[in-house]
Amino acid sequence: MIDWFSNILFNTKASKAWDPKLFYYQFLPVLPNVTATYLGVLLPAELVRGLESHWDFRMLLIYILILSFCICLLNIADRGMQEYLYRNYPTLVMYYEKNCYRKIMNLNYGMLEDPSVSGLIGNTWNVLRNEFGFRNALCAVPKILSGMAGILWYGSLIAQKSFLILILTVVNALFAGLFMALLRKKHQRLHEKVGTYSRKTSYINRQAMDKQAGKDIRMYQMTGWFLKKYDRALSDMDSIFRQIHNGYFLRSAGDAALTLLTNGFTYFYLISLLIKGEMTASAFVLYIGLAGSLFNYSSLLMNELLVLNPVCVSVTYIRQFLALPESPGWSEKGIGKERMEKLKEQGVQVELKNVSYSYPGAAKAVLSHLHLTISPGEKLALIGLNGAGKTTLVKLLCGFYRPTEGEILLNGIPVSDFGREEYYTLIAVLFQDSALLPMTLDFNLTGKSPEHIDYNRLEKALLLSGFHEKYHSLPRKGETLLTDFSGGEKQKLLFAKTLYKDAPLMILDEPAAALDPIAENEMYLKFDEAAKGRTCLYISHRLSSTRFCDRILLMEDGAIMEEGTHEELIARGDRYARLFEVQSKYYKEQEARRRKSALMEQ
Repeated sequence: MIDWFSNILFNTKASKAWDPKLFYYQFLPVLPNVTATYLGVLLPAELVRGLESHWDFRMLLIYILILSFCICLLNIADRGMQEYLYRNYPTLVMYYEKNCYRKIMNLNYGMLEDPSVSGLIGNTWNVLRNEFGFRNALCAVPKILSGMAGILWYGSLIAQKSFLILILTVVNALFAGLFMALLRKKHQRLHEKVGTYSRKTSYINRQAMDKQAGKDIRMYQMTGWFLKKYDRALSDMDSIFRQIHNGYFLRSAGDAALTLLTNGFTYFYLISLLIKGEMTASAFVLYIGLAGSLFNYSSLLMNELLVLNPVCVSVTYIRQFLALPESPGWSEKGIGKERMEKLKEQGVQVELKNVSYSYPGAAKAVLSHLHLTISPGEKLALIGLNGAGKTTLVKLLCGFYRPTEGEILLNGIPVSDFGREEYYTLIAVLFQDSALLPMTLDFNLTGKSPEHIDYNRLEKALLLSGFHEKYHSLPRKGETLLTDFSGGEKQKLLFAKTLYKDAPLMILDEPAAALDPIAENEMYLKFDEAAKGRTCLYISHRLSSTRFCDRILLMEDGAIMEEGTHEELIARGDRYARLFEVQSKYYKEQEARRRKSALMEQ
């Protein structure tokens, strides 16, 4: 476990990197704070001493005014720096957020699906939403330092009269610190569970506001179910927080009892000295003030450490998240520019040697001992029912996952020899669940600003994808901010985006899923030209749409069961032929119903 001191140090360094004033103002308030407090203790004692010594009233008044003016200036300086910390804490939270956003966008995709990593991510976002924790962290540092300085200063002065008072105060602080250390461990252990319930509530929030989910929620009357799940998650979170804060309450009660004992002895001892004549009235006033300040600084230190504890738990999550390796399994140097250019000229050959993959914690492998070679320029269709392993294979080819057994090679080069960015330039993927950004149309198509767009390449991609007509029908064309497109238009847009990247290896995951039969046929007619010179992997549930590919693979339970052209597989009369017959029958019945409906309308 990362200790609290290193968390404070981490947070302090972060504040220096973001705003030097935030850094220095965590240390500078100590001097005016402790000095102003000491002058505040000295002032009444000096007033009594002046009266005892029969000072001139005017001189006494001037002396008191000077002390009061110094106290005022020191308090203003202290308060000004504290206010700066308080006022500027949100910017430090945004600095942490920016670093966490950068981290999560650079993490290997496979890590996002690792249960331990996803739990850490949930806790990190939960922490960042509680921005007051970081304000407390910034404001706590100068108070902790002031508490330590005050204890040392006033403790040394009190010790001149009574070591017992000092010892009681130190024991009080030690007991409080020990109890707090135990609470810190319990807090962190319990707080790790909060991320799970936070993800549940976030999911319900997203679904409640999602237009697509909203139709099902209303139609199937799911509101009560969602609210029940939400209440259960909130109840579980409340139970965790209640356990945490009950511990802090018990700690406060014990601290109050020890404080009563310490203060009672202090007053009894000093009053006895005054009665015996072993202490003057001015000294009594001074030591009462010193004892009160020692107690206040001890309480300040313990209270701020208590406040800092949950902040340290929060910073621990952020540190652990930011410390995650971003590119495990990739080469730092890569294969170099010359080999990359040569590879692109030759075309990409993909080879899987004895590749298996199991998800973390899964008992059964999703893919088992695959052997596969895709030749340069070959169009390969990958088909299979849901759960066959197609999506996992795509993620392996994309470099999102690493095989748990075997290896993947491009032109004989192991994927692990590539740099991550090198490898990504070789692949263009149309994912089944691709996302569009609320940016201009050109940015969504190219991922680049206008001055860096190759418009000739873009025009070709638009023509081959079938999105050309829609693109040029828009008043502002590529400068149009992304609007609501139909499912088919969105699919064409995403296909154009894939083609624009002009990568030698292209993967299409259900590219015609949202297209009508006419648009689907148009896409197939242009696919040969679009795929020219590229190695293509085409994934589809529609067996009729794979006939234009050079080779078809049928996957089942993570293994390749059949391989060949459409004609070869039909002639074999096995799994593929049976699936094709079932699908053909369905499409024929669907077409018959459509024609019958059209005749009835006439």
